[in-house]
Amino acid sequence: MVALSMVAQPEATWLERQYDHGVFMEENGKVTCQMRVVNTGNEPLIIVKAQAGCGCTAISYPETPIEPGDTAAVGITYNPSGRPGQFTRQALIFTNTTPKRTVLEITGNVIPTAATLDKQYPLRAGDLRISQQSIPMGEIVRGKNKTEYLSAYNASTDTLIVSVQGGNDHLKPAVVPDTLPPAKVTALTVHYISSKAPQWGLNIDTLTLSCAPLHRPAAATPGTADVHVMAQVIESFDGLTDKQRQDAPIVGVDCGDRLDFETLSASTAVTRSFIITNKGKDNLIIRRLWAPEGEGVTIKTDKQIIKRGKKATVQVTVDPVCQQGNMLNVPLTLMTNDPETPRTTIRLVGIIDK
Repeated sequence: MVALSMVAQPEATWLERQYDHGVFMEENGKVTCQMRVVNTGNEPLIIVKAQAGCGCTAISYPETPIEPGDTAAVGITYNPSGRPGQFTRQALIFTNTTPKRTVLEITGNVIPTAATLDKQYPLRAGDLRISQQSIPMGEIVRGKNKTEYLSAYNASTDTLIVSVQGGNDHLKPAVVPDTLPPAKVTALTVHYISSKAPQWGLNIDTLTLSCAPLHRPAAATPGTADVHVMAQVIESFDGLTDKQRQDAPIVGVDCGDRLDFETLSASTAVTRSFIITNKGKDNLIIRRLWAPEGEGVTIKTDKQIIKRGKKATVQVTVDPVCQQGNMLNVPLTLMTNDPETPRTTIRLVGIIDK
């Protein structure tokens, strides 16, 4: 009878091959975990070498043999400096076993430092950090719709409930997802319905983003922040026939591209006027006539619809008290249904005697 004997060899049995650090702050520095290995063979186990996936990961391991039945630990240290966000890193461990290579993996999610957040998400609503304070929709042809978005980041260690207020008939905002785990990103999506916009030209709406902690009030700061949505609602003339273009209204302005107020007293409002003439055939409609808010400019016109060959008088009053410096230079915008010149800019100019 022949006796069979087992081949003597080491065997690596890993008690952990993955480790999740969860959510932690970049400013707290390096994090380390230990993954244990048991020599379940009958010869000494030797860790020959270890190889990290990148320079942000360091590996420590015992250099002496691990005797049969003994347990040892491999330490993996991750440096989050300059590396915000989710991460997955691998460490390759080479031993004198079969197979020779074992893959260990660490994961986590790094909340950036305040300086990093200020660059990427400068607007704050408590611990909700927002990528921008305005959403420029650009030009939208009346009757068309447009969707834009911005991103927001949970800079706390608790889940945030995020909401948005300020929607109306022409502005439909939504936050998806509205339940935001730590170190995750959500999107504020804005759907703009231009047919319901309150006025032609520039429209500015304000939305308010709010957040509140879901589980632990002490782990997150609630807050609100305003986000401004800006859209230029314009008219499209692409569908006009040749006959309609021939009969279209033509806008004429007797002051050219500027209305000169000459010299104004710093404390006295001054009124000047100019004439808008319809040089075309169809009715000329003044869609909107406006100047930027806060400039102390008041505009009045004696008619909105100007028939063929007729005129409208526009009175412009400037209050110099609202002006900075000693120069008046304010753009006034005229929007009409003239397909060739739908928008005309007239500069209000003058010298303020201060």
